[in-house]
Amino acid sequence: MTIKNTFFITSLFALALILSVPSSVFAADCKFTRDFDLGVEGEDVRCLQKYLNSKGYTIATSGVGSPGSETTQYKDLTKKAVIKWQTANGISPASGYFGAISRAKFASLLGGNTSTTPTSTTSNTVSSIEADLVSTLTAKIVALNKEISDLKSSNSGSSSSSTEKAARVQILEALNMILDAEDAIDDSTDGASIAKAKSNLEDAHEDFFKAIRSFFKNSLDKVAGYADDAFDNAEDAFSDAGGETEEDEIDDLIDSVQDNIDSAEIEIEEADDDGEDVDKAEDILEEAEEALDKAKDYFDDEDYKNAEKFADEANDLVDDAIDAIGDSKNGDDEDDAEDAIDDAKKAISKAKDEIEEADDDGEDVDDAEDLLEEAEDLLDEAEEAFDDEDFDDAIDLAEEAEDLADEAIDEL
Repeated sequence: MTIKNTFFITSLFALALILSVPSSVFAADCKFTRDFDLGVEGEDVRCLQKYLNSKGYTIATSGVGSPGSETTQYKDLTKKAVIKWQTANGISPASGYFGAISRAKFASLLGGNTSTTPTSTTSNTVSSIEADLVSTLTAKIVALNKEISDLKSSNSGSSSSSTEKAARVQILEALNMILDAEDAIDDSTDGASIAKAKSNLEDAHEDFFKAIRSFFKNSLDKVAGYADDAFDNAEDAFSDAGGETEEDEIDDLIDSVQDNIDSAEIEIEEADDDGEDVDKAEDILEEAEEALDKAKDYFDDEDYKNAEKFADEANDLVDDAIDAIGDSKNGDDEDDAEDAIDDAKKAISKAKDEIEEADDDGEDVDDAEDLLEEAEDLLDEAEEAFDDEDFDDAIDLAEEAEDLADEAIDEL
């Protein structure tokens, strides 16, 4: 048995004892009835993320998408995790598109036909006895990752209970970081970096087991320090081996947006020199810069979720600024009106689907249906205004229709 397998099995066994979580499969709560791809949103996306995290196909090690911080948005990190899951389960093409084939595979796995833990977690050289043990203990981790969310959100009980819950969370987060570091080391080809990474990983293992021992001794005041040290050393090992942390990813994103803003400024200046109207473009670019400043502030506060949100918003505004070169600042053009109407149509279509689903489930949907009907009427008026080339009114009406469609969903 390799050192990695020894660590994996021992740590899972210790965590199973610590948390005393039944090995029921969390994924049984997930009901997937539609296809997932970039841009899809909904609670079923959150359920998929929790399933992937629980099975070892980690969305993120910390922050947005990490165990306990799953989101309703199907974005790049979720797609990458789905690709890993598809590859491990023989789904072709492994494109990250979660469609009918993936849903069928998911359903078959719920039947207990196979384990979906990534092969990188355990070596191919593990004996059949060891593999059985790993499979059994891995079932524990399914519920353990969900436990993070429950523990973080629960503040009830005595001070002692809260301290114990916090210790459990820290231990599990340290383990997740260690496993990610091990995978990064396996994938790395840089000999010098691997040596440094392994040294840090060895320190992480030692700190982790100190945290476990302290927990069993009820020395909860020591658990936090040891678990934090284990996490930090594992994160260093992860970085040494070429792994990119969430902090690194957001930092790169912010740098990329700054480059885009700089490029847009040059493009706008050149357009101004050519006599084009750039007032509107300059205003939008200023909004982009403000959004990026917010992203940087959140990044400095280690709030990576909001940092990513505002960085993405800034990026979108940069695109809008470039598109606005030559547009008059004093009015919205035909393209803006078309976009507003398309957005309203999408919102109404989404509301229809959710209302129908809620109605099938026996929910009261009368108020939602009334709001949706108002939204459809406003959309009709927006399209009439567009046909009359009254683009400002078309935009206002379309935006009202979109808002009402969103309110209809909120009524469910």
